[in-house]
Amino acid sequence: IGLAAAIPAAIFYNIFGTRIKEMGTRMEDFAIEFQNLAERDFGS
Repeated sequence: IGLAAAIPAAIFYNIFGTRIKEMGTRMEDFAIEFQNLAERDFGS
């Protein structure tokens, strides 16, 4: 029973970890783009 629980848990952990990293990258890209637009429009 231990492996039956551990293997799917490890798989889902890796899937969600990858998704969280991708989301963080997208958020960082958005923040950089937003900052560039704000600096262009409002000057800084």
